[in-house]
Amino acid sequence: MTAFPAHWWRHLLTSFNLFHNFWPYLLGAAGGQQIWQKLRQRRAAAWPSADGEVQHTNVEHKNGYLVTLEYRYFARSQYHYGKYTRRFRGKKDAETFADALHGRHIQVRYQEDKPEVSVILEDDLRMTGALETT
Repeated sequence: MTAFPAHWWRHLLTSFNLFHNFWPYLLGAAGGQQIWQKLRQRRAAAWPSADGEVQHTNVEHKNGYLVTLEYRYFARSQYHYGKYTRRFRGKKDAETFADALHGRHIQVRYQEDKPEVSVILEDDLRMTGALETT
């Protein structure tokens, strides 16, 4: 049995590192944004949480309706800001979701060593009642 030459292993590792660093972008380009968001939420479930407040909501017509929530939260002795986006098929559902959360307090998960990195979990949004109809 012959072993692979050393340069093949380097090439394989380099290819893996490129794929590892860029696969989220590839998924996004292929319409896998929902998959990426689910993976990120699963990882963030163990992160610490902070009380956040939705400061601004926006409904935009893009391949359906895209709702963007802009929120503020206090973690590690300072305020941080984040965004959450969710796609809806219908305008009414998107507007109902945005209206239900505008000005509301929500739970925000943040990365302990990088508190500026945050995620809003869908389970936490369900607790507010904003996702009951969607």
